[in-house]
Amino acid sequence: MISKPLALLTAAIAVVGANSMVLAPITGAVSQDIGGDPADIVQAAAAYGVTTAISAIFLAPRADVIGADKALFQSVIVILVSMVASVFAPTLLALTAAQALGGIGAGMAIPAIYALAPQLGPRGEEKRSMGLVLSGWTLALVGGVAGSGFLAEWAGWRSVYAVLAIAIIGVFFAMRRVDLRVDMSRARPTSPLTALGVPGITRGLFAAGAFMLAFYGTYAFIGAHVHDALGMGTDGAGFVTLFYGTGFGLAALIDKYVDRLPQRQAGLLSFTCLTVIYLAFLVFGGSFAALAGLALIWGIVQHLGLNFVVSRLAGLDASQRGAVLGLNSAVTYLAVTGGALAFRPLYEMGGFALCNVLSAICVAAAAIESLTAKRV
Repeated sequence: MISKPLALLTAAIAVVGANSMVLAPITGAVSQDIGGDPADIVQAAAAYGVTTAISAIFLAPRADVIGADKALFQSVIVILVSMVASVFAPTLLALTAAQALGGIGAGMAIPAIYALAPQLGPRGEEKRSMGLVLSGWTLALVGGVAGSGFLAEWAGWRSVYAVLAIAIIGVFFAMRRVDLRVDMSRARPTSPLTALGVPGITRGLFAAGAFMLAFYGTYAFIGAHVHDALGMGTDGAGFVTLFYGTGFGLAALIDKYVDRLPQRQAGLLSFTCLTVIYLAFLVFGGSFAALAGLALIWGIVQHLGLNFVVSRLAGLDASQRGAVLGLNSAVTYLAVTGGALAFRPLYEMGGFALCNVLSAICVAAAAIESLTAKRV
């Protein structure tokens, strides 16, 4: 049975993650209300991503001094303010400012949650604890992407942020009742520069960057592929996303078995399997049934890969966990932007298949890094 601290961290990831995803499916409704084209509304999402990366670099290290629990508490307050501001945003500029504020909170929250997960679970089951918390992204994906579109259609786009605000209030009060404190006897000031000096950080961030770039480069164009190549609407893309999210959640059931593998083998297994999956997309992506089935497997292996990447970085230096994981979040959100920018010309030239090829190359590079890493 999942402990109360891990359940709370899972809920926090779900709400914070959903907040980062909900704007994309409702851009049409937002543009109709506050004016501008749907493409203009994407500027607000871009502002969220930029401030998340900046916050993760410069504010996440505060967790190493004040404690990850306090950093998470403070970030929840910032995110709540941004959600309320989004609910009442009268213009695109106001919405963009609200989203930028939310990014600042997310840049602090996600590294803090990742830092707490292995410390609050059972000793010796750190990867399994991390895997349970990462399953919150499934709730974010299903509730955020699928639920937001339905809710916006039924009650207006502002209701989406109102529901998220209520959810983050629930997290806020739960944090007052659940003890998230960890040992701070080794606390000391950290920074991005000190984190970059941690042995193994460069290789760890390389693997994280290659892994996330591969994911976002393919994921960003699934909807376009379903529409352009398969002739289906947004409901088709939604089904593929649902299958991916289901797989991502189911992977939590096998985390305890993967947890027994040496770190090097876990990384090599995850990245090798992902390479095969992206190549399978290349071959079978022309069939919707095959695409959905592969998405389910993709979600399972992606979860295992993310667990490996985050657990590896979290274990490099306990006294600098906030700063190290902040760099990981920065790399992740840079990959979001990089995936869209770098893969778009490939999609325009060769469609979804060319995106799959580059994704396979990225994770193959990460697999090679794992193969040559120290045997641990």
